[in-house]
Amino acid sequence: MKTFFLPLLLLTNWCSTPVARVASSAPVPVVPVRSVNQPGPGSAAPAGRMTYDFSRPAASYAMPSELAELSGIALHGAGHIVGVEDETGTLYEYNLQSQKVDHTVSFGEDGDYEDLARVGNDWFILRSDGTLLRYNGTTTQAYETGLTFANEPEGLTYDATTKTLLVACKGEPGADLPDTKRAVYRLQAGSYKAEATPAYVLDVESIGASVPSQEAVEKKSGKKGKKKGGLKGFSPSAVAVHPLTHHIFVLSARQNGIVELDEAGALVAAQPLSSELFPQPEGLAFTANGELYISTEAGKKSGHATIQLFRPQH
Repeated sequence: MKTFFLPLLLLTNWCSTPVARVASSAPVPVVPVRSVNQPGPGSAAPAGRMTYDFSRPAASYAMPSELAELSGIALHGAGHIVGVEDETGTLYEYNLQSQKVDHTVSFGEDGDYEDLARVGNDWFILRSDGTLLRYNGTTTQAYETGLTFANEPEGLTYDATTKTLLVACKGEPGADLPDTKRAVYRLQAGSYKAEATPAYVLDVESIGASVPSQEAVEKKSGKKGKKKGGLKGFSPSAVAVHPLTHHIFVLSARQNGIVELDEAGALVAAQPLSSELFPQPEGLAFTANGELYISTEAGKKSGHATIQLFRPQH
């Protein structure tokens, strides 16, 4: 077995990274539902189209077998993507030019890790129980966000405008929201506790009613995959902030779809994704100029995870 060492994250003893825990916080308080400008399910207007053609990737990268369950990605410099998978506490640095994993580094014990984000020289890794890990290249510290297994926190990203982290939840929205909503929470700077009121609320019924069925998308692209009806039951698996428009992009693995919200939380666009290209899309990452990487776990046909690059269409 080969062992690699990640530059800028070099450990003096990476096989036994110490983990410091921060005192747990109380569950997220129940607060009134936050209103967002999204049409109700009975009058949903057709969603707009995004500036990306998700049927035509500009580049495609096949991941090695150890990343078959690639659950999250983040950019590291101009030519590398770092990924995390949902079994081991390991960061994998993938070289886009050589198309190989250059380095790996251990940040903690084995666990169900969902996503990661780079902030300065630190890596933040989200675990499925709502715990946030902060790895500085030497030690790993754990923070209790107040989100739990019931919320199913899956997406993590850094919002450079507010200098805070966002967490997208696939399960219970919390904050006294109905089951027809899904929530994106902002973590308070420093404490990394989820704010009581979600930063963004997704109306699942409106999203589902605003887009065509998967069958229609596949007919247009000429590619077939699992048949799904629109984006009914949209369940976030990743979140990212567009660096130029500051719009919020949310991915759904269960329904193979992606939505775009404006800064106020209004639904701008929603699109299903071909299950041929995206068997289980789990990761999002923007470059500084708005190019978008989407990662998907291995499918039954391909047998390996994939990262696809999409460029804006002007």
